[in-house]
Amino acid sequence: MRKHFQRIKPVWAGLVMTCVALFGADLMAAEASGRERLNFDEGWLFLKGDPKGGAQPGFDDSAWRRVDLPHDWSIEGPFDKDNPSGPSGGYLPCGTGWYRKVFHVPEGDEGRRIFIDFDGIHMNGEVWINGHLLGKRPYGYLGFGFDLTEHLDFGKENLLAVRVDNSLQPASRWYTGSGIYRHVWLTSTDLLRVERWGTRVTTPKVAKERADVVIQTAVVNGHEEGRGFELVQTVIDAEGTARGSVSSSVELSAGERREISQQLVLKHPRLWSPDAPNLYQVRTELRQGERLIDRYVSPLGVREVKFDPDRGVILNGEGIIMRGVCNHHDLGPLGAALWDDALERRLLMLKEMGCNAIRTAHNPSSPELLHLCDKLGFLVVNETFDEWRRGWAFEDGKLVSSKSNKGKAKYGYNRLFDDWAERDLTDHIKRDRNHPSVIMWSVGNEVPEAQKHGELDTLKWLKALCHDLDPSRPMTVGCNFIAGANESGFAGLLDLVGYNGGGGSCFQYEEDHERFPERFIYASEVPHSLQTRGEYRTRSRYREPEHQPAHLTEEEVFPETHPRYESSYDNAGVRISSRDSWRLTRDLPFVGGEFRWTGFDYLGESGGWPRVIGNFGIIDICNFPKDTYYFYQSQWTDEPMVHLLPHWTWPGKEGVEIPVWCYSNCDSVELFLNGESLGRREFTADQDMHLQWMVPYQAGELKAVAVKDGKEVAVSRTTTAAEPSRMNLSADRSVLSFEDRQLSYVTIRIEDEHGNFVPKAAVSVGLQVEGPGRLVGVGSGDPLSHEDFQGSTVTSFNGLALAIVAATGESGEIILRASAEGMATEQVRIAVEEPSAPSELSAADRVLDNR
Repeated sequence: MRKHFQRIKPVWAGLVMTCVALFGADLMAAEASGRERLNFDEGWLFLKGDPKGGAQPGFDDSAWRRVDLPHDWSIEGPFDKDNPSGPSGGYLPCGTGWYRKVFHVPEGDEGRRIFIDFDGIHMNGEVWINGHLLGKRPYGYLGFGFDLTEHLDFGKENLLAVRVDNSLQPASRWYTGSGIYRHVWLTSTDLLRVERWGTRVTTPKVAKERADVVIQTAVVNGHEEGRGFELVQTVIDAEGTARGSVSSSVELSAGERREISQQLVLKHPRLWSPDAPNLYQVRTELRQGERLIDRYVSPLGVREVKFDPDRGVILNGEGIIMRGVCNHHDLGPLGAALWDDALERRLLMLKEMGCNAIRTAHNPSSPELLHLCDKLGFLVVNETFDEWRRGWAFEDGKLVSSKSNKGKAKYGYNRLFDDWAERDLTDHIKRDRNHPSVIMWSVGNEVPEAQKHGELDTLKWLKALCHDLDPSRPMTVGCNFIAGANESGFAGLLDLVGYNGGGGSCFQYEEDHERFPERFIYASEVPHSLQTRGEYRTRSRYREPEHQPAHLTEEEVFPETHPRYESSYDNAGVRISSRDSWRLTRDLPFVGGEFRWTGFDYLGESGGWPRVIGNFGIIDICNFPKDTYYFYQSQWTDEPMVHLLPHWTWPGKEGVEIPVWCYSNCDSVELFLNGESLGRREFTADQDMHLQWMVPYQAGELKAVAVKDGKEVAVSRTTTAAEPSRMNLSADRSVLSFEDRQLSYVTIRIEDEHGNFVPKAAVSVGLQVEGPGRLVGVGSGDPLSHEDFQGSTVTSFNGLALAIVAATGESGEIILRASAEGMATEQVRIAVEEPSAPSELSAADRVLDNR
């Protein structure tokens, strides 16, 4: 097919290159008569608006904008207090948009089936081919596809048109983005083929010596007569070596669909875990003699997971605590548009922090997230719904739910649940059930149906559906107000019970373990602590004051902190601090782990204008870590580290006692101010997981020296800065591959004349790109900033700003220049690799898996 799809270039290859690295390049090449799966992201036309006739081939689209997918038009802004998305959607615009693409199908492909697959359209995606309506999918988080074959003009140009309607707002409790925001694929198969998401691979028995691999395969015969074939299935290891194979002779009558079960033994398997994410693949082939009819590849990770009510999670025979985060799907300045490279960056940052688990809050993720979690080693709580039919309401100051209070968001999923929940959950489980990273299915988050006046029949129905589609994994729900879920019987129907913090659920672990000894308990959304990078208060501030910790000082040391910013001392939040929450999880052996809210700041759920960002993350939206990142690193990793807070530039506070905190995983830390020791502090079993000194402020250098086993192993310094004098630009990637759709994240750091970081600097920076590159996002992490994420100007927030650069397709050198008033212009150079010849089919054009 490649020579006939000249408009499809190798523009996306990150995941494919991962597959090549894992399984060998020879496995990526499809034989001529087998399945082909082509990336279909490039060369679309887009219009924001709702013109009549946009689906018809003769429609004039000459004025439409050319875009490459994935694409999110909402992130283009502008922010506006009056945008109907409101605080939930970050005050960004939504509306309706259209996409069109013309492509050519060769006459030689007659007799094959041609499918279009969308990994995600938000929302209400309607698809036409050559003016024929194929269908609609309302839910924006699940992929869907259509068979194009009957409406294609073989040997001629064909028009694919997509209408996206995200106009009814608010449609969610967080920022969703608008558009075709995930990848699109064109797939060509024989009429005899493996069904979409047609394999289910399980390992019911796992031991050191062997693993039993059971493969159930749905095969469809689309021919008008019967067909016989050989079903051959092979387990391939990471080096590309066949480790086991099984085959059967099968006969299917015309139009028949059948599920076929086969089993093989994998000897001495390499087990999958977060510390050793060993991967295999199952290669399914339909063959007639030497002829390959279809080839379909599924991921396989061999692991055994048990959920013990007393011991927590047992993975491959050993206890493991889930050290997790919840994350929404946006990528900060990039919006909801999926850049695989940006997503992998985020996961690597979490891995470096010691995180080993992800909860996909509160919707199905992109397929790429699951592939990356398989590859990097993350346990995944895979969540489908944020809401069912009901929302929250209060009567006489008490929380209730009622049918008259429909949904959490005015135009949210509650309007779709009765018509679409079964299909959406079914597709979600079929899509993701072969990923070793997925360890449980979550069918809801804080649903009012869990409470006293709940709907247990709905839960029973969803539970039965989960067990039918995937008997190998348990079902769960993230429950707030757990007392109500206990009383209604809701919690007792769950396989695993997720405790969200709401309603004080995070304080009921011990009581409920005693009352319900057979219950497996884990913290599905705890803690909800708040931090704004580089901002501090010594007076604690909680949304629920009854849980508020003690103030650090009698009088506020930092009264200048903006009221809409939050303190980075871990003394701002909802009901429990990061330290107190982790202490419970760490010290109670029956708690399986915790998923804090959240790993990264996210767009929307802002709490009201002028704030546009949810400020719960331990990393801000520009990937700059906050102080709490280092708290988790001190608890979740072994590599010696030490971190000091706050910064040490406080002019006008001379002599004022400032609480100096230190996070470390070492035995003790000694603090120095301008070379003079302020004493050594030791970590003890009952201490608060941080060290503190009260230090009268004076300008200079504050230094922490960490000691482990009697040796100095780590140092943290913070130095008083003078006025902003210059910019320091650093690119995290100095060479880009356009084919791999790589990005370079350029950090703009504001310094004084001596090179010291200026922690409160707010400098307006103009950006200019020369050469074969473009700016795809800028930002600062400031929750109150309304600057355009897609602009060429950014104001540093607390000394830092970010520019994200992508290649445009040609080789050469990109130069990013940054200028600011009163400062010398700075630049960074980024090389772009030579692209492959467009006439050749590279691995970037094909990916064979069951997404």
